[in-house]
Amino acid sequence: MENQRNIFFCLVLKILLFMAMIIYLPQTGFGQANWILKGRVSDASSGKGLPNASVVSRLSKTAVTTDSTGYFELSLKAGEQLVNFSSVGYFSQARNITYKETFSELEIKLLPEIRQLQELIVKEKAPDENVRSSQMSVSRLDIKNLKNIPVVFGEVDILKALTLQPGVSTVGEGTAGFNVRGGRTDQNLVLLDGAPLFNTSHLLGFLSNVNVDAVRDVTLFKGDIPASYGGRLSSLLAINTRTGNKERVNLTTGIGLMTASVMADGPLTRNRRLTFLAGGRIAYPDVLIKRFPAPVNKNKAFFFDLNGRLSYEISATSIVSVTGYYSFDHFKFPEDTLYGWKSAAATINWNKQISKTLSLEAGANLSRYAFILEGISPTNEYEFSSGINQYDGHLRFLWQPLLSHKIEAGTSITRYSLSPGKLAPVKQSNIARMDMEKEQALEQALYVSDEWNLFPWLAINAGIRYVHFANVGAGSVFQYESTVPRSTESILDTLVYGKGKTIADFGGLEPRFSVRINTGKSSSVKMSYTKTRQYLHLISNTTAISPVDFWKLADGFVPPQSSVQWAAGYFKNFSDNAFETSVEIYRKNLTNLVEYKNGATLLLNAALETDLLPAKGKAYGVEVSIQKTKGILTGLIAYTYSRTFAKVSSIYPTEQINRGNWFPATVDRPHNMNISTQWKWRKGWTFGTNFVYTSGRPLTFPDGTYRLNDVVVQDYSSRNLDRVPDYHRMDISFTKDTRIKTDQPSYTLWSFSIYNLYARKNPYSIYFRQSGSRLVSYRLSVFGTLIPSVSWKHYF
Repeated sequence: MENQRNIFFCLVLKILLFMAMIIYLPQTGFGQANWILKGRVSDASSGKGLPNASVVSRLSKTAVTTDSTGYFELSLKAGEQLVNFSSVGYFSQARNITYKETFSELEIKLLPEIRQLQELIVKEKAPDENVRSSQMSVSRLDIKNLKNIPVVFGEVDILKALTLQPGVSTVGEGTAGFNVRGGRTDQNLVLLDGAPLFNTSHLLGFLSNVNVDAVRDVTLFKGDIPASYGGRLSSLLAINTRTGNKERVNLTTGIGLMTASVMADGPLTRNRRLTFLAGGRIAYPDVLIKRFPAPVNKNKAFFFDLNGRLSYEISATSIVSVTGYYSFDHFKFPEDTLYGWKSAAATINWNKQISKTLSLEAGANLSRYAFILEGISPTNEYEFSSGINQYDGHLRFLWQPLLSHKIEAGTSITRYSLSPGKLAPVKQSNIARMDMEKEQALEQALYVSDEWNLFPWLAINAGIRYVHFANVGAGSVFQYESTVPRSTESILDTLVYGKGKTIADFGGLEPRFSVRINTGKSSSVKMSYTKTRQYLHLISNTTAISPVDFWKLADGFVPPQSSVQWAAGYFKNFSDNAFETSVEIYRKNLTNLVEYKNGATLLLNAALETDLLPAKGKAYGVEVSIQKTKGILTGLIAYTYSRTFAKVSSIYPTEQINRGNWFPATVDRPHNMNISTQWKWRKGWTFGTNFVYTSGRPLTFPDGTYRLNDVVVQDYSSRNLDRVPDYHRMDISFTKDTRIKTDQPSYTLWSFSIYNLYARKNPYSIYFRQSGSRLVSYRLSVFGTLIPSVSWKHYF
C-alpha cells in the first residue's frame, strides 16, 4: 500500500512540474505561421465568454477552440486572412484579419440564434455529443425548457425535473433528496458553484432550495464521475449560477401560489469588466395551509433563499468570481415542535489562461448547514441543534496540447467540523442538558485525468484519484469487549485523543475509466468503470432526508463507504440528431453501508456505534431513453428497470437482518417510467405533460401479534419484504410567452398547471394500529387530490 502511494505521488508530482515548466517555455509559431492572432469569443447579449467555440482559417489551414473563458490563440500565415468564428446555438461570423490585429486582442461577439435572455443556456456541447463524447451516464438539464414542465404549486424545480431522467428517483412524493441508480440520498454530491449543499430542499422536501432564475446550467453525473471530484458514491450534481450581463441591467420578477422572487444582473463599472447577479425568493405557504382541513390548517411554514455573484474580468485571459448563497426554513406543528434549518455557501475562484495550451484554476469555498429543533410542550421546553461545516481549497491545471487531447491534474484539501447534537433545556424545563462531542477531519486529494480522442472512431478518458482522510481529535473513543456484540454494557475503557491527534485514517486510489467506440456516423458504444469512497455518513431513521438527520465522519467503528460501478451503453441518433436514443446497463457493488438495529437510538447517543450495523449492497439495472430535441413537439421517454439489495451478516444472530440474507433496500423500486412532452402552439403557447409510473417502495409490515404482560404487541420478523402500492400520476401545464420577437427585451411568462390530474391517492406509506383484537391498516397520501396552480414572471 505504501509503495503504491509513493508511486502515485511521484507520478502526479512529475506532471505538475512538467506543467509548471511549460509556463516558461517560449511561445513559437507552428509550421509556416508568421504571427499569432489572439482574442476572445463572447455572447453578444451577456458578454459571457463562449467555451469550445471554433476559430478556423482555411488559408492557413489552422483551427482552434476557445477555452473555458472564450479566449483563443490562432497561428496564421502572413497576409490578409478570412477567419470564421462559430459556436453551437449562435450565428457564425467571418472576419477579414490583417497583420495589424496581432497588436491587440480581438473581441468577437456572436448573436444567439434564439435569444432567451434570462433563460438562455449556452449549450457547451455539439448536437451529437451524446454519441461522440467519451463520457456516459450524464444528464444535462436545458434550463429554458424547465418552465414548460408541469410542477406542483407552479414552482419550477430543478430536483423534480431531474427525477424525470432515467436512473433517478425518489422514495416518495414530497420527499427531500433524490436517489441515483439505487443509491441513498446522502450518496449524491450536490455542488453549487463548487460548494457542497448538505440539504437541498425547502418545506421538508416539497421544493428544491435553489432558485432556477439564478442557474446557468445543471449537470448530473450518474456514474462516470470525473477524477477531479470525489467523496460520494452515487452521483455528482453540479449546479452553476449565471454571470451578470455585460451590456445592460436586467430584472426578473415573479409571483406564484406560494413564492415571490426577484433577480437582477448587469454591469457595475463603465468598462463592463465587473458584473453582478443578485436576487432571492420568499415564501408564504401559510396562505395555502390555512385552506387545508383541521388540524393541518394550524401548521406554520416559511422559507427564503438568496443568491449572489460578482465576476471581474482582470483581462481577456483572467477572471475572478465570488458567489454567495443562503437559505432559511422553519416549519411548526401546532402546540408541539418547531423545526428550523439553514444553509450557507460561499466560493471564490480565479481562472487564468497561462498560454494557448495551459490554463489554471484556483479557488476556495465554504459550506455550512445547521438544524434547530424546538420543543414547546409545557415543562418540556428544549432546544436541540446539530450541524456541519466544510472548508475546501483547490488548485487545478488543464493542459491541451492538441484539440483532441486534454490532460487535467490538481489537488485539493478539505476540513470538516461536525456537531452531532446538542440538547439544552429552556425555561423551567425538566429536560436534562446533553452535549455530544464534536467531530473533525482533514482530507487531502490528488488526481490526474487524460481525455484523448485517439482516432475519429475511438476516444478514451482515464483518470485516477488518491485521497487521504484523517479523523482527528480532540475526542474520545470507547473500547469494547471483542467477544460479544458492541453495547453500552460491553464498554471496557475510553481512549482520549488530544487536539489534532489522529483518531483513525483511511486512504486509497480511486480509478476512473471510460471508452467510446463509434459504430457508425451517428452511433457509438461506451463503457465505464468508476471506483469511489465516501467518508461522510448521513445518520437517519427515515427513508428520505429530513432535518432531524445528522452527519457522521468515518472512524474506527464506522469505516468509509465504497462503491465499484461498471456500465455499458449503446447510443444512437436519428433524423439529423432530432432523436437521441440510448440504452445503458450498470452494476454496482457497495461495502461498509450503514444499517440500523431494530429499535436503534440515533439522536444524542454517545455510543452510536452500538446501534449501527455494517452492510453490503448491490445494485443493477437497465436504462432506456428516447428524447426528441427538435420540432414543435419535443419530449423524453425514460424507462428504468433497477434492483437494489442490502445484506447484514454477523457471527452474532442478534446483529443479523433477515437471517443474514439479501433483502430489498429502502430505495428498491424496480420499474420507473417517465413520459414528458412539450408541444409548442401558436402565439407563444406551450402545452406540457408529465406521466410518471413507479413501483411501490419496500416496507416492513407486521406479520402477527403476541401478548406481553396483557398488552397486544405487533411482531415484525422480516425487513422490507412488503411494498406499498405502485405510484402513478398525470400532470399538465399551459405556458404563455408574450414575446412577439425573439430579441424582445421585456416580456411576460404565464404558467398554468394541474398536478395529479386524475386525483389519484398515491400512498406514501401504510401504517398499522391495534383496534381491540384486530390489526387495522391505513394509508397516508401526501397529495391525494389534483392541485391547480398559476404563476407569473416578468422580464425587464
